[in-house]
Amino acid sequence: MNQWSVRSFRNVAVLVLLICLCFMPRFLNEYLLNILIMTFLWIMLTVSLNFVGTMGYISICHATFYGIGAYVAGILTFKAEAPFVVSLASGALGAGLAGVLLGFPAFRVRGHYFAIATLAFSLILSLVFSNWHEVTGGDRGLTGIFSPFLTSRGYYFLMLGIVVLTVVVSHLVLNSRLGRQLVTIREDEDLAQQMGINTMQVKLVAFGLASLVAGLAGGLMVHYVNFVHPDFFTFGYSFSVIMGMLMGGVGTTGGAVLGGVIAVGLPELLRFTVGWRYIVMGFVLILVMILMPKGIYGTLSHSLSKR
Repeated sequence: MNQWSVRSFRNVAVLVLLICLCFMPRFLNEYLLNILIMTFLWIMLTVSLNFVGTMGYISICHATFYGIGAYVAGILTFKAEAPFVVSLASGALGAGLAGVLLGFPAFRVRGHYFAIATLAFSLILSLVFSNWHEVTGGDRGLTGIFSPFLTSRGYYFLMLGIVVLTVVVSHLVLNSRLGRQLVTIREDEDLAQQMGINTMQVKLVAFGLASLVAGLAGGLMVHYVNFVHPDFFTFGYSFSVIMGMLMGGVGTTGGAVLGGVIAVGLPELLRFTVGWRYIVMGFVLILVMILMPKGIYGTLSHSLSKR
């Protein structure tokens, strides 16, 4: 199967999938509709983290940016009665700004030192979410945050449109000059600097974009569930996003989308295991990393191209 055939097959598959998603709410109950909406949110998280993963870095604070977007949007809506669009945009911009500010010191180190820096940021913000009672509500959280739609079906189509836009932007970025620079940094950052690439600038742009999309997902989440609590943004959520990205395949938009589906679908499928769920998920992740180092999507794409 040549490259043109593979690309045509992907385009047809994506078109069929979009048509099915448009008609799917007619045939689903509220529970399954909720699962799909949460899947859309996690696709946004894995697609955004993929910008960071493409350049060879692992961020352990992605759920924190998700939380910043949720809290900013929730506070503006609950306490200032800001319009939905204003609170959503403010949450996304707040998370994006936090990502850029964190990136300045964090990107001065590499590898596991960068991961530790993002973990420290995550722990600090977790304490802020839990203890700043006057603003965040502390352990009580914030309730009564309105939704612009009266039904889950209306919110479903809003989420579908935003997810499609996010995936399209991700595809364009990863196939642009910026995307090629991210790959170059991943392969050899010192060589990238010698080639004239401003690596710090590129990394800040990628990290800021990733945190902005995560903040947008947080704002969408808080208006959907009408509630925000610190437990929504713990280290476990960041790990789930990382796990989804790795299992789907780092560096490709399709892999990131598949990773979001896995991050929501796999725990649901393993719900019957109760306390063993995360152990089984870890075991599945290890198997995928051993048998499919490029992730599920990357391995299948490579196999199709070879055929």
